[in-house]
Order: sequence, then structure tokens, then C-alpha cells
Amino acid sequence: MPNLNHFLSKLESNAVQVSDLEVPPVFGAAPVQIAFDRGARLKANYWRLLKDGKVVVSSFDHQQIYGLPKPIDAIDELRKTLGKKTITHAEIDRETGDLRFQFDENVRLQIFNVSCYEVWELTFPDGTSEYSNYNK
Repeated sequence: MPNLNHFLSKLESNAVQVSDLEVPPVFGAAPVQIAFDRGARLKANYWRLLKDGKVVVSSFDHQQIYGLPKPIDAIDELRKTLGKKTITHAEIDRETGDLRFQFDENVRLQIFNVSCYEVWELTFPDGTSEYSNYNK
């Protein structure tokens, strides 16, 4: 899609709902589906959440213990952090295929394209879809 950033800009002012995807576990992946309130959907395996310029949690932390009393539920942390926030800016890194979403309260979500295969899928309300390997 030649103008993916144009379609991503239509996600601005959207609130989101995060849910986990029922798929077999893969180390480093915490598959999520993000539903945008105007009908778009994003499925992603690899991601990182930042607040005030610092990493809060990433898909790579999911179910890790790191000496804590219980494993990290990265998906729940993502759900809690993005709840009631709206997107202020959305874009794609044309070199890497990573998606970047800026939310209010200085929260950012980065969706990683860690290979040249489909690791994220973005479906727009009109039914068109884009995949992380769009620039292959």
C-alpha cells in the first residue's frame, strides 16, 4: 500500500481495546489484538510499551519472572496502560516496517516487524489489510 501512513493517520483520536490472541506460545511473543474504536484491528506478536520515554513492558517480558514473586503478564499491563487513552499519532517506519503509536499521557506503543514475514496484520474498517511484510 503506497500510502499506509495516510491510513494510519485515520487511527488518530481512536481509543483502543487490547485482548490476547489464543495461539501457541512462542518465546518473546505476546500475541495481542488491538481493536480501534472506529473499526480497525491490529494483530501483533512483538511489541514494546513506553511511558515518559522509559520502557514499561514488552512482549519479550511476557511470562518471565526476573526474580519477581510471579511471572509478568505483559498483555494485562498493556491492556491497563492503554485503557482510556487515545492515539495522538500513528506511523510506520518505512525501513523496518515497525508501527509506532503515540497515545496521550506520553505513552507510546511500538509494534515490531522482526522478520520479513507476517508478524503483524492491520485490518481497516473497509476490510483492506496490510501486513508487516508490505515492503518486501
